[in-house]
Amino acid sequence: MNSGGINVHAVRLPGLMAHQEVIFGAAGQTLTIRHDTINRECYMPGVILAVKEAAKRKGYIYGLDKLLGL
Repeated sequence: MNSGGINVHAVRLPGLMAHQEVIFGAAGQTLTIRHDTINRECYMPGVILAVKEAAKRKGYIYGLDKLLGL
């Protein structure tokens, strides 16, 4: 897939919940940032925070930045 001149690839693998990799490059060099999750347990702190914060608020909440106070 090409989005605005940037190639975007998706890979599905068994045993891998989510994998994100960003590669920046220039002549003769690359910088890679990678994040892997292997189970749903890692999402629980965020789910708990969202439920607690959403219960305190009224109306529609758009964006995690509002719940995190950013």
